[in-house]
Amino acid sequence: MIIHRTIFGELFKNFAVTVFSMSVLLFMENFVRMTRFFMGKGTDFTSIVKLFFYLQPSIFMLSVPMAILIATSLTFGRMAADSELVVLKGCGMSFWSISRAAVILSILCFVVVLFNSIYLLPRGTYSFRQTLQETIVKKASMTFEESTFSDMFKGTVIFVKEKVSDKEFKGVFVYKDEDGSLKSPFVIVAQRGVISSDPEEGLMKLSMKDGLIHTVKGGSSSEITFSGYDLVLTSGVESVTASKPEEIRTSVLWKAGRDNIPFAIELNRRFALPFACLIFGVLGPALSYKVGKIGRMGGFSISLAILIFYYMMLILGKGLADAGKISPLWGGWLPNIFFSAVTLLFFNIAYKDKPSKRIKI
Repeated sequence: MIIHRTIFGELFKNFAVTVFSMSVLLFMENFVRMTRFFMGKGTDFTSIVKLFFYLQPSIFMLSVPMAILIATSLTFGRMAADSELVVLKGCGMSFWSISRAAVILSILCFVVVLFNSIYLLPRGTYSFRQTLQETIVKKASMTFEESTFSDMFKGTVIFVKEKVSDKEFKGVFVYKDEDGSLKSPFVIVAQRGVISSDPEEGLMKLSMKDGLIHTVKGGSSSEITFSGYDLVLTSGVESVTASKPEEIRTSVLWKAGRDNIPFAIELNRRFALPFACLIFGVLGPALSYKVGKIGRMGGFSISLAILIFYYMMLILGKGLADAGKISPLWGGWLPNIFFSAVTLLFFNIAYKDKPSKRIKI
């Protein structure tokens, strides 16, 4: 039908713009946070492009459900403000018929996000961390410049007086306070140093010769001289050998979820977030249908408030499940259960508001 195609076209435009905008914003948040790791010398453009694409599956998990609610609220809020919903209802169209385009879009998004969650997310997350780690390790020797302090490594400041080559230095000064508490810092001064790295294992090592280690603990201090000392450098990114639940394949999570709470939480999250597309795809039109002439800004404001509340509940549920207060099932699905009830309420109210006369369009 022409009406359905027109509504779907406007919905899709709003959806595409919102997904793109939210994806850029979420990527920039990660980009700024990771700037000190992969900007500057030693990083090529290819690595940054890889990081961008590997991060997209995790971004889509959040941006697509958000875009569904915002797009439906913008579209149907505008239709309500222009009295188009009143006209369509007067022509005999029911709420279900008017909102059909939104339901179809939400179903399509549910399928795409579910595939992304089950298949692409673990692979993308693992590849992102692996690429980031390899980039940091490869550029480790490039971060040092003569007579310059480098704080790239977690809890460590390194000063190099002279660079013999990209990996060999003279006059090395190291200050290390890994936990940042100043309880047990130590200083290393060495005549020579050589940095080595293993991108596959994510290891960086600074081998120093002919130096002194000065340690402070409590009210006492001590000094130790050495002819050779190896310092392992930490980038702040976990080694690729220690996989997070987000990086575990869904089939493994399914098998181990009963005995592993973090795995069970992640498994429920992978199914709960795609399901949110279906909820928001019905909630947006139903809310706009009953609220009245709210317009684009009104629809955007309402959808933003709903999204903030939804993700607050999602974070709260995860925290309670991690603490063992509730089961991982409740922790992952609590926001969906709540908003499903709200959606059913508004849908029922809107659906009961049937036109007195129906015509076929």
